[in-house]
Amino acid sequence: MKKLKFGYHMKLSFSGAVNNHRFSLKCIPHDTDMQQIKELSVSVYPDHIISENTDSYGNITLFGYTNEYHNSFGFDVTGIATTGLADSEKSQELHKVGMYRYHTPITRPGDNIRYFYSGLQLSELKSTREKALRIMEELYSSFQYGQGYTCMETTAEQALSGGQGVCQDYAHIMLSLCRMETIPCRYVAGMMMGEGSSHAWVEVWDEEKWIGYDPTNKRLVDDDYIKISNGRDSADCLVNQGIFTGNVTQTQEISVIVEEVLDE
Repeated sequence: MKKLKFGYHMKLSFSGAVNNHRFSLKCIPHDTDMQQIKELSVSVYPDHIISENTDSYGNITLFGYTNEYHNSFGFDVTGIATTGLADSEKSQELHKVGMYRYHTPITRPGDNIRYFYSGLQLSELKSTREKALRIMEELYSSFQYGQGYTCMETTAEQALSGGQGVCQDYAHIMLSLCRMETIPCRYVAGMMMGEGSSHAWVEVWDEEKWIGYDPTNKRLVDDDYIKISNGRDSADCLVNQGIFTGNVTQTQEISVIVEEVLDE
């Protein structure tokens, strides 16, 4: 068990002024069986949050609107997370687990994923844990971490074909492989101690509980991780979605700091 101090900063900079801006944000970690969040502080600029709600996946979502002209938009989330309270997460809604067994357009396999899957020889393994570990380990050995080779819209098949990608791609490929084995699994967005940006991993349904696997680092999720959201793939966990009026270009800046708080 650890006490982790976190700060999550996101800023969009526009090349000109925009207005009529509607947005939704999924940037707030919440209490689970594995973590407890305290001293939470959330600031959004421009500060026009309309409401807070929970989506169908259990993620805290902020909704807002501003008609003021602005050249930037962003948020800061800080707090303390006590992690490692358990090694898995129970499902509060068992009837929803089944939907995580099915592919989405992002995780749908093509020839490359099917070929990779055939080489895993999962039929010789009995338990879900053994299968998930083999998928994670083989993916880690075969896929290379690299920035700039993929984008938010890259599918699992496209990423594996290219051979390089980031944590989002590792997660999507593992989701695709697990679902080929009809194993319910979900995408997780969050933070990890020592990371300079947000992180992504996979939770696998095993014996009526969710267990986290981090294929980017070939390790099980433990008290170094803070979960923010989960869904069928990254599209269900987008930190920021919105529309605005303005013919502009935009750049995004994300900075995440997670450090352990040691009791004196």
